[in-house]
Amino acid sequence: MDDQALQNDEMREIIEEFIVESGELMDNVIQDIVVIEQNQDEEVVNSIFRAVHTIKGTASFLGFNALSQLAHKGEDVLGVIRKGEMVIDQAVADILLESFDLMKAMINDIRDNGSENHDASGVIVRLSDLLNPSKKDPVEPPAKKKIGEILLEENMITRSELDEMLKKQEIEKDKKIGEIVVEEKLVTEAQLNKALVKQKTQKAEEQSIRIDVKKLDDLMNLVGELVLGKNRLILVNSLVKKGEGTEAVFDNLTDVANYIEAITNELQLSVMRARLVPISKVFNKIPRMVRDLCSEFKKDIELKMEGEETELDRSLIEALHDPLIHIIRNSVDHGVEIPDHRIASGKRPKGLLAIRAYNEGNHIIIEIFDDGKGINMQAVKDKVREKGIMSEAELATLSPKEAMNLVFIPGLSTAQKLSKVSGRGVGMDVVRTNIEKMNGQAHIDSEEGKWTKLTIKLPLTLAIMHALIVKVSHEIFAIPLSTVTELVKIQEGLIKTVDKKEVLVFRNTVIPIVDLRRAFFFNRNDDGGYLVICNIGEKTIGIKVHSVIGQEEVVIKPLGEFLKDIKGISGATIRGDGKVILILDIPAVILNYSMNRKMHQVVNE
Repeated sequence: MDDQALQNDEMREIIEEFIVESGELMDNVIQDIVVIEQNQDEEVVNSIFRAVHTIKGTASFLGFNALSQLAHKGEDVLGVIRKGEMVIDQAVADILLESFDLMKAMINDIRDNGSENHDASGVIVRLSDLLNPSKKDPVEPPAKKKIGEILLEENMITRSELDEMLKKQEIEKDKKIGEIVVEEKLVTEAQLNKALVKQKTQKAEEQSIRIDVKKLDDLMNLVGELVLGKNRLILVNSLVKKGEGTEAVFDNLTDVANYIEAITNELQLSVMRARLVPISKVFNKIPRMVRDLCSEFKKDIELKMEGEETELDRSLIEALHDPLIHIIRNSVDHGVEIPDHRIASGKRPKGLLAIRAYNEGNHIIIEIFDDGKGINMQAVKDKVREKGIMSEAELATLSPKEAMNLVFIPGLSTAQKLSKVSGRGVGMDVVRTNIEKMNGQAHIDSEEGKWTKLTIKLPLTLAIMHALIVKVSHEIFAIPLSTVTELVKIQEGLIKTVDKKEVLVFRNTVIPIVDLRRAFFFNRNDDGGYLVICNIGEKTIGIKVHSVIGQEEVVIKPLGEFLKDIKGISGATIRGDGKVILILDIPAVILNYSMNRKMHQVVNE
């Protein structure tokens, strides 16, 4: 490798380290700004100053001048605050947060594109105005990237098509560009929604995590042990090939197999531990979000968080982000009341939002509690009846716990008016669906006028799980063991027919039955021997199978791009004999193959 190539590799490594370190520093800085807005702690201010100073110096050294200039101006403002010459009120905090958000966006630009793409001039002017109060020329913050530009970037439309659509928008001024391109059939609804999501989030998935050196040392030691086991296995294999199939050789083979099994199990646990990251990665973003929402909705909320050190698999942390943020926005928007309404209800003016995470066996429990107005169950029932989902008679048969789960029905919203975060009929059903995709469960409980608590239960990891292996006709399937509550041997009289659908009458409970032979169009008609009773949240279902093979620990493999949308299947795994078997997606099975919707809700919701 020549000197130039070596220098390029070294510089690339320095930049990658800068991106990781700066991203973490900015996350901490944004948290700390929310803290010092409430209490101007001198040490916290110093910590923010040091972080911004570090980013400024490194960005300048690496040639990222726009980022360096923005950090320099932010450092100037923080220097004045350190001296006690400026008090951090909401206006100052807003501008600082805006500048730090932009710095983080620039760091993401560097990670994705190798350079800063955002214009910092407007924010720099507003920071300068803080240092020079006499100058108050308002500068509008940079707008979000327009949907037409995103469609163009994604090669969904051409430049000439975009220009033509913009001309049509000038004529039809009440229509958005997205509506026009769909009407003209240049893009589909799905493509437009994808572009809208990109416009809203404009974020990339992180490709790196920090791992404790001790965890790496443990992995290295285990790999060394695995190499020793491999060498022993090669030796035994060569002896067998030479015809030395003595009892001693076979005893040695058994020892090697047991040794490799033990090391593999340890290696598996170590890799899982290496992938675990603290849930604070999500929790750290909540104070800033609650602060902004309180400002927008004129509310006063005390935020309490507990269990930030609880660890969860990295992939689950990323998937958990959106559902958790949606729940918290819901709590702030129409959960906790404004101070005047709280006083009128005999409550203290300041509301409470408490978030707690803790371990329970091989699962993580996350609880989100607010002392707001709770859920108006009568309003929920009225909405359900109005939409024709259930009749008055059906609603009357529901227990309070069953009625509470009506909140998760798609398209159900009792919000009186639209806001940025609620009232559009898209909410708790999406939250529950996303959580169930992670093999998790969501429960809600509430007392009207007093409180609401939503509980999320998630597995530690999605990569490896315990499964029940079952046989249906000529096919073998894996059912996640976390969803299985019990096995029932099919006997005469247990299965009844309700509305032309099979149900299990078991311990005075009616459980709908799914026959996988019909669901997956199998031709053979073997008599089902067992019912596997599965439970997701408040929903229970019986899956009819021919036989039960046993329990196994399986490694989940994705089905790939072309097969990923098969309903009822979440992935595949390879058994010890080399055969590929499919893993059932129990939430999807419940949704797609159980009894008709009304019956399903009456029995299970």
